[in-house]
Amino acid sequence: MNYMKRFAGLVCAVAAIVFFASCSKDKESGSLSFDSPAVFLSAGQTVTVGFKSVNLQNLSVTNKPTGWSEPTIDVAAQTLTITAPGSFDDDEVKTGSVVLAGSPKGGSSVSATLFVGVVESEDLSGKPANSYIVSKPEHNYLFDAMHKGDGTSSLATASVDVVWQSKSGLIQYTELRDGKVSFYVGADSDDEEKIKEGNAVIGAYDAGGTLIWSWHIWAVNYNPETSKVLFNGYNMMDRNLGALANDNSTTDKILASYGLYYQWGRKDPFIGPASYNAANGASASMYNGGGSRVYLKTEVSSAEAGTMDYAVRNPLTFIVGVAGSEYDWLWSAHSDALWSASQKTVNDPCPYGWRVAPSGAFDNLAIVGTPAVGDEAKYGWTLTDGNAESFFIGAGRRRYDNGKILNIYNPVPAEAQSRNTATEAQPWEGLYWTSDAGSGAQSPAFYFWFEKKTSGGNVEYDVPYARANGMQVRCVREK
Repeated sequence: MNYMKRFAGLVCAVAAIVFFASCSKDKESGSLSFDSPAVFLSAGQTVTVGFKSVNLQNLSVTNKPTGWSEPTIDVAAQTLTITAPGSFDDDEVKTGSVVLAGSPKGGSSVSATLFVGVVESEDLSGKPANSYIVSKPEHNYLFDAMHKGDGTSSLATASVDVVWQSKSGLIQYTELRDGKVSFYVGADSDDEEKIKEGNAVIGAYDAGGTLIWSWHIWAVNYNPETSKVLFNGYNMMDRNLGALANDNSTTDKILASYGLYYQWGRKDPFIGPASYNAANGASASMYNGGGSRVYLKTEVSSAEAGTMDYAVRNPLTFIVGVAGSEYDWLWSAHSDALWSASQKTVNDPCPYGWRVAPSGAFDNLAIVGTPAVGDEAKYGWTLTDGNAESFFIGAGRRRYDNGKILNIYNPVPAEAQSRNTATEAQPWEGLYWTSDAGSGAQSPAFYFWFEKKTSGGNVEYDVPYARANGMQVRCVREK
């Protein structure tokens, strides 16, 4: 009797398993995606965008922007036709999301989201460079993805993506479209008339997924053509490359004024510090195109890592200089021509029409005023050539030997004991690369330097320094 009950129970259990397996097989999975992440239209325009639907039925639009017509689905062609409103009032919005949904047989619904917007597009392809200033909110920007920053050397670009950005979601809807990088930048959350500010690097990848070139995107409410200073005959930007301000009135402004750091001769920037006083040398946060954190890497210069090819393929890697490389990030192929004092080069990091300032632009600059007690909180000086003036932040450098940010001047103990707070007030220093290569040695390059002394060289220029250091850059107008 007990045996028969156990047997009957086993049969029921097996039957239940078979029934469950049968039901599971009846459930199917499906997928849905748009061919592009976003569509940008003009008022009243109709566009058709493709999508990929695998094993789905009952496709429908479950969301659209307020005031927009119902999109038309062509299941056979796998396209969605969208028409933007011809005009806008309180019932229509210019941007929003279209959500397409469907369900597999016996499975849960899946969906795909497409950003749509009546926004202006600006093509920057006619202004080739390694850095692009974008300053218009809610705009679609494009630039040539098939050539390097000089506009001539060809690239086998198969895809593009955000390498890093200073804010999650700063650069949106990045894609390769007809040989061009296409991306979107929204408005500041506090002021819709201003662009969402920050810095980013967008990379070009070949068919194998190898990064082959990259470009700096400088999203900033700033026009260098109307805000520049004439120093020693050079029209110079009045802020550092990548800076979002040029002001030391608050700690937030100090941090925003740092800008980005560059190793001499490299085109790609490194992000600034996490705090205004760079207290522990830590970098600010960075994010990839999906919003995940990415981090700065360091690699010691070597025959493998100390090459231009390696530097181009690894814009997130700070290449540390060592004695064997003469404290250059390049191991052996030292080049004085990576940046030039006379012309813009393929590795120049400045926007179109601008280049790294030569040392002559900083000739005979002097501090305006006299250091006093309390100046240690200012983190910078206003400098003058006797005619024009510009504020320079004391942003220090990324050290050549470890890549960490250091903007604190560390005198030896004997000097520290004799320091006077009036004449040596601030504990920081300003270090700015020039485009001039050092003379008489392969590794050093010239830089412009200022710090705390009121006499005897408080501002210096044409000073050689190890090229592996990461320092600030000011751009001057090409002549």
